[in-house]
Amino acid sequence: MGAEGRGAALALLLVTLPASARADGPWTRWHFVLGPDAELSVLFRREKTGDETRLLVRALAGHFELISRQSLSGRDSVESVRSLEEEETLTRRLVLGGHADEPACSGVPPKDACVVLTGRGGALASGLSAFAGVGAAALREKAAALVSPAMRRRLVDLAPSLAGTVDYDVYSSDFLGLLWPDAYGPRAPLRRGTRTAACDFDAGFGHPCSSAERERETKRFGPVQP
Repeated sequence: MGAEGRGAALALLLVTLPASARADGPWTRWHFVLGPDAELSVLFRREKTGDETRLLVRALAGHFELISRQSLSGRDSVESVRSLEEEETLTRRLVLGGHADEPACSGVPPKDACVVLTGRGGALASGLSAFAGVGAAALREKAAALVSPAMRRRLVDLAPSLAGTVDYDVYSSDFLGLLWPDAYGPRAPLRRGTRTAACDFDAGFGHPCSSAERERETKRFGPVQP
């Protein structure tokens, strides 16, 4: 397969997601202030095709939307990180063994998991084990080049703010930790935040509450102070 055809296959692989990319079910929302340097919202919904979780994060590194979509089979997942400041997204799809029907994974041994990374600079497909084998450093460098230098700095700087959250493992070991293992190491002790109102914060990320959601929030937390 030529470079043009392989690029088209990679794009198709991400567009035809098996999880709830086009789901329209209601969100369950939680918002936590972790300290003066970080706060986040967790949005979750379950559809017939799988689960979707979004983390909306304000940290010293900037503002980020992290998305995780899991198929019901458990063998196919998509995670992405979008920087609002850079208006840039890095996406990783992980397909476990038995991916012969996925064109982008044609070069990956059947017993290995297939990793597809996509960013502003293009796409890359590889076996998961290659990130720990001979040539891993060169592969990580090639993968990191899929995003701009500014985006790379933000993603590395985001690590300390994510390390103390319950969703850290989702975005570290098989995603951001593949590219920057020194930054995304073992998880830190859990940061127990204070739960607060979410609607105004979420709206800043393009996820405004419905009138019913805002009404429930007001009943729980009281009216928002101007």
